[in-house]
Parts: sequence; C-alpha cells; structure tokens
Amino acid sequence: MNAVMRFDVRTSMKLQRHKNPAVDKVLLGITKSANGGMIWIMTGLVLLAVPGYREAGIFYFEVLAATAVVNNLILKSAFMRKRPCDLFKKIPVLIKRPHGSSFPSGHTAISFACAAALCAICLPAGIFALCLATIIGFTRIYFFVHFFTDVLFGVLSGLTTAAVCIFIFLA
Repeated sequence: MNAVMRFDVRTSMKLQRHKNPAVDKVLLGITKSANGGMIWIMTGLVLLAVPGYREAGIFYFEVLAATAVVNNLILKSAFMRKRPCDLFKKIPVLIKRPHGSSFPSGHTAISFACAAALCAICLPAGIFALCLATIIGFTRIYFFVHFFTDVLFGVLSGLTTAAVCIFIFLA
C-alpha cells in the first residue's frame, strides 16, 4: 500500500471511530441535498427565474455541466479507484452505497464548481455556497464513501473547471 493510500485509510478509519448519531442526522440531510447535484440544480433554476439573472443562470449551468463531464465521465473513468466502503465492507455505511469510481469526488467537484460560479455571479452567495460545499465534501468522507484525497481532488477539479469556464465565458 502506498503512502497516499495509507494516509487515506488511516484518516477514514479515525473519522469512523468518532461518529455521532446527532451529527449523523444533520450531515445526512446535507449530503442528500447534493445527490444528483439537486441543491445546485435548484440554485441554477432560481437564477434562471430571477429577473436580471438569466444570463448568470445559463453560465452557472455551463459550469455545472462542464464539471459533470470532466469529473464524472473523464476523471472517474481514468482512475477507477475503489471506494472505502467497497474496500472495507464490514464498516456500516449510513447512506445508500454509491456506484462507480471514488476518485475524484463528484459531489465535491460539482459543489465547489457551482460555489465558484456563484462567487463570480454574487460574492456573498458564493461565499455561503463555498461553506456549504466544504461541508458536503466532509460528509463524503464522514459517510465512508470517499477518501480524503478523493474529496481534495474533487475540490481541485471543481475549482479548476469553474476557473476555465469563467475565463472562457466571462472574460
């Protein structure tokens, strides 16, 4: 096992020992809000519906779509990393087991890309979204469906894709 994998396993196992039923409930709602990008899709629909923000909503959905393609179709297919819950099946998983590759985290990439897009549209909303994206990324480790480096590279993938889209569409 290489050093990165040892770090990931050690970090994940340590977090599993510190779970709390009250925290489980709160984080469960947060992580479920990001399933299928739902909270981010709803945010984009609000942008499209608010007068004066239609173009911003279109840009936001361009960022979301680009991130989904780059992260979930290209990167996940290239790395094909197993999830912690698939490697250590005896540890209970409190959410529905996701399918597919673990690296990088799709929930995290989409969350950070959409938050970055919101920063370009409306900074206060974007800052709130960055905080939410951070919590969503943490939930993926907490619920044992991603390793720390999956989430870290999800952050990098999402922010990089958003930055490229900002450069292309808003520059």
